[in-house]
Amino acid sequence: MPTSIVPSIEACSPSEWPAAFELAFSHLDEPGRSRHVHNALTLVAAGEIEAGGILVARVENRIVGLQIAVPLKGAGGLVWPPRFRCADRNLEHRLVRAALEWLDTRGAKLVHALLSSNEIAFAGPLIEQGFRQITRLRYLRHDLTAALDAAPRLRWAPYSAANRELFNKTILLTYEQTLDCPELNGLRTVDEIIAGHLAQGRPGAARWWLAFEKTTPVGVLLTTKVPDEKSWDLSYMGLIAAARGRGLGRDLAAKALHEARAAGAPQLILAVDERNAPALQLYRSLGFAGADFREVFLHVMRPPLADRARGLTGEILV
Repeated sequence: MPTSIVPSIEACSPSEWPAAFELAFSHLDEPGRSRHVHNALTLVAAGEIEAGGILVARVENRIVGLQIAVPLKGAGGLVWPPRFRCADRNLEHRLVRAALEWLDTRGAKLVHALLSSNEIAFAGPLIEQGFRQITRLRYLRHDLTAALDAAPRLRWAPYSAANRELFNKTILLTYEQTLDCPELNGLRTVDEIIAGHLAQGRPGAARWWLAFEKTTPVGVLLTTKVPDEKSWDLSYMGLIAAARGRGLGRDLAAKALHEARAAGAPQLILAVDERNAPALQLYRSLGFAGADFREVFLHVMRPPLADRARGLTGEILV
């Protein structure tokens, strides 16, 4: 574009949403591109993508750049890979900064991007604005044809108002020395973590359990029915440090498989940090198989407080 023309950046008008999403998925071939555009428009109509986060750069009423930002419950945010019609590093930086500034007004403490293999080429503007590539998430699935019965050596208490404080205390203990995205430690409070998980399901808490060994709480299990699908998601499972190394992680996973199968779900899906070798080995031994992966890019909006000891996290971004 001519260097004398400075593109304006603003929220996309509804009439331009189809054109904006066409740009977002222009790297895909048909029919994948049309399917993704349709799905994105459906998400906007359902409120899953807020209109204010669809940011476009415009020159003479022509869209020349796009950056989508999605605020998440629990002080989080998600950005899509930025897309541009022509190279303009200044514009690239302005769009990413505009997305971060907008998410900051929505209370985001951390922002992540999950990029597929054909989107890595668009990560440059994110990296130049402070995003770090921290790991790769492996997405696994289990078809539940041979799900295990829940192990009898653990006692299970569904998450409720009565055990909320104990549940929160236990989930924080499971994050100690975590191998799942340890870069998130200290970024959010336990209430924000819980709010983020609750937002994934309808309702998410109906499928959460606190695990006891005799009378001692030793772990938590969070599963969620995937919205608009019949599948279940194993959102998080974790053991306190003192309970590790005795096979109880297998018991947690078996409980998730048992409950999902009993509910008639066709499959149980999960995401795991590929650096977490013990978890990958466990899941594969139980019959989970690889389905997909995403590269994780993380941007911390503000430094964590050094004394926020009760806000330690080790959570998977999904």
